[in-house]
Amino acid sequence: MRVMYIAKVKKFIESLDDVLAFRVARSIDSLERYGNLLGLPVSKAMGKGLFELRITGDNHIRIFYCFHNNNAVILHAIFKQHHSIPKREIEYARKTIKELR
Repeated sequence: MRVMYIAKVKKFIESLDDVLAFRVARSIDSLERYGNLLGLPVSKAMGKGLFELRITGDNHIRIFYCFHNNNAVILHAIFKQHHSIPKREIEYARKTIKELR
């Protein structure tokens, strides 16, 4: 499966230190390899066609993506700083899905 990126997400990933960038790349490689078969603990369905890649450790990162035209499209990425993901971040990712379609 091919993985495509929104430009804003590329900048986010490029801003990470080497260790985090490696962990993100490893998760994205898993997405590319397994596609919609990827599940917990690496990926979680968020409903309405939105999924998240879950990078855990000292810094938790969430990368939101969807499937579109047989590709995985990475829509948004954040550092997770609270127990739950802020609603505005999920809404932003869902808005990006609508713009994509």
